[in-house]
Amino acid sequence: MKDINKVILIILILFLSKPSFAEDKDIITIGGDRNYPPYEFVDENGDYRGFNVDIMRALAIEMGIDIRFKPMDWQQALKALESGDIDAIQGMSYNKVRNEKYEFSDKYLENSLIYFVRKEAPFVFDISDLEGKKVAIQRNDLAEHVVSEVDNVDILLFSDLEGALQKLMNNEVDIVLGSKLVGSHIIRKKDLIDDIKMVGYEFNQTPYCIAFKNGNYKLRNKFNNALKELKEDGVYEKIYEKWFGEKEVIKLQDFKYAIYILSAVFIAILAIFLIIYRINKILKKEVEKRTKELNVKNIELERKQKIIEDNYRFKKQVLDNLGIGLITFDKDGCLTTINRRCEELIGIGKDLIGSKYSKGNSHKYFDIDKIESCINDGKKYRLSEKTFVDNHEEITFSYTLWPLYGDNDHMGAVLTFRDITDVIVYEKKLNQKDKMQSIGRLVSGIAHEIRNPLTAIKTYIDLLPMKYDNEKFRKKITNQVPKEIDRLNSLLTELLDYSKPKRMKMENIGLKYLIEGIKELFVGELSRKDIKFTYSIDDISIYGYKQQMKQILINLLINSAEAIGSGGEIKLEAKQRDNLVMITIQDNGKGIEEKDVKNIFDPFYTTKSNGTGLGLFISYKYIKENNGEIKIHSKKGQGTKIDLVFKKKFS
Repeated sequence: MKDINKVILIILILFLSKPSFAEDKDIITIGGDRNYPPYEFVDENGDYRGFNVDIMRALAIEMGIDIRFKPMDWQQALKALESGDIDAIQGMSYNKVRNEKYEFSDKYLENSLIYFVRKEAPFVFDISDLEGKKVAIQRNDLAEHVVSEVDNVDILLFSDLEGALQKLMNNEVDIVLGSKLVGSHIIRKKDLIDDIKMVGYEFNQTPYCIAFKNGNYKLRNKFNNALKELKEDGVYEKIYEKWFGEKEVIKLQDFKYAIYILSAVFIAILAIFLIIYRINKILKKEVEKRTKELNVKNIELERKQKIIEDNYRFKKQVLDNLGIGLITFDKDGCLTTINRRCEELIGIGKDLIGSKYSKGNSHKYFDIDKIESCINDGKKYRLSEKTFVDNHEEITFSYTLWPLYGDNDHMGAVLTFRDITDVIVYEKKLNQKDKMQSIGRLVSGIAHEIRNPLTAIKTYIDLLPMKYDNEKFRKKITNQVPKEIDRLNSLLTELLDYSKPKRMKMENIGLKYLIEGIKELFVGELSRKDIKFTYSIDDISIYGYKQQMKQILINLLINSAEAIGSGGEIKLEAKQRDNLVMITIQDNGKGIEEKDVKNIFDPFYTTKSNGTGLGLFISYKYIKENNGEIKIHSKKGQGTKIDLVFKKKFS
C-alpha cells in the first residue's frame, strides 16, 4: 500500500503543471522568485513552475497540508518573509549572514559554479586560465564577484545564463561561468549536449535550503521531517531528474597534470636507464670476481648439503621417538609422513605414504570429515576425541588437526594423536569420587529429612488403635500419610538419580525442574544452618548433559553453603537472553581471597582443611563440555557471585 502511495505522489508531482491554491486562512504561504529558471519561474502560460515549486508541492502532500504560492521579485520576497506576509521562501542559498536573519531547513540542493566551453575548446583547469579570454556571466550572480578578482579578463554581463550560453554558441565569447545546475538544465532544454561541455572542477559550493522567519522552529522542523521522507521514498530523486537530469560525475581529463606526471615518469625512466647502464658496467667487472667465488661457494654448498641430510636424519629420529602418533597430508590428501608411534598405535606403516587418507582404515580411528575439512578448507580441530572398540576393548584417542601453510596457501595438514583411554578411566573415577563426596556432605541433612516424615507416619500408626473410630482422624491420616510417603519417595528418587552412574547423552533440560530437584537434596543442610535459599527462574531449558549440569550446580551450591554461617542467604537467578541462558548464584558468605580466585579451578587446589580440590575443577570441566563459561566475583568478607553462561542450544 505504501509503494502505491509513492507512485501516486510521483505522478502528481511530475505531471501536474499547475499548483493547487486554497482559500483557507491557515494555508502555508510560500514565496519565491518569479523568474529564476529552472528553480522557479512563471511560464508563457502564466503557470508558476520549476524545481522548487515541485519540491514544495511534494512536501505539502507528504505533510497533508495545503500551500499557496506568491511569485514576486526577489527583494519583495525577502521583505514579505520578514514582515510575515509569507511563511517561507522556497529556495535560498545559505550563508552565515543570512543564518542570523532566517531559520533554514536542512539542505536539499547544493549550488556550485562551473565553466562552460564549446565542445572543441580546450579545458579550463583553474581561474587563472581565464586571463586574456572573453568570459560571459549572469548579472548580479556570484560568478561576477569571482571573475572580478582575475586580471586581464574581458567580462560580458547578461540578464540570464541562457543568453550567455547563446553567445558562446555564436562564438562571441570564449567561456561562460555560471551555475552548474542551471546551465545543465538549459543545455538539455536547448539540446546543446553535442555543442557545449562543462569543464574544470566545481567550486564555490553553496547549500540551498528553505528559509523561514527567524524563530519559526516548529514549521522548519515539520518541513525537515517531510523533506527526509521525500528523499527516502525516491520522490526527491524523480523531481531532480525531471529538472536537472540524472546526477553525473564530471570526468576531468586533467591534461596539464598528465603532462607533469608524464614528465616525471620520463625523468624517472631516464634516471633508471642511466643507473642500469652504470650497474651494467659494474657487473661486467664483477662477473670475473663472482666466477672465482662460485668455486668456493660450490664447496660450501656441498658442506651444507651434508648438514641438511644430517638434519633430516635427526628430525626423523625426533619424530619417530615422540610419545604421540603423527601423520601429515599434502593438499591432495595423500599421506606424506608417518612416525613410529603412529605405526604402534594404529598399525599402518610407511608403505602407505603417497596413498590417500581414506586407506589404512583411518575412519575407524579418526573423523574423515574433519580430515577433509582441514585439508581443503584449512579448518582447525583441537583435542577432538574418537572412541572405538578394538579386541573387545573400548579405546579413546584424542587428536588434533592443524592446517599446514605455504607461502600463499595451505599445503596440507598435520594430525597428532594419543591414546587417552587410561586418562578417561581416571577422570571417571575422579568424577565419581567428587559425586560421592557431594553425597557425603548432603547425607546428614537428607537423613534428617527422611526422619521427619517417618516420625509423622509412626505417630499416626501409634494413634491408629485408639482413634480408628474417629472419622476426622481417619480423614487426616488418609490425607497426611500418603503425602509423607510421596515426600520420602521424591527425596530418595532424587538421591538415587544423582548417585547412579548413567550413560551420558545430550538432551533438553528444564532448568526450573532441575533446580527444584537439587533443592530437595539441600533442604536438610539449609534447615540445619538456617540458610535462606531463594531462586527466580524463567521457563527456559538448556541443551546439554543432565547429570553434568546437576553436578555443576550441586558443587557450586555446596561451596556457597559451606562459606555461609548461620542465618546466611543464597540467591539463584536464571534468565534467557537471545540464545544465551545466564545463571547467577550469589551468597553473603565469607568470600574468597583475591590470590586464591585465579587458582580455584586447578585440580587439587583447596583452601579447606578437609577439602580435595576436585569440586570446582570438575565443575569447570563439565561447564566447558556443555559449551558454557563461568566467572567468579568475590572479595574477602563480602560474599561471592558466580555467573554461568550457556548456549540454549549448540551444535
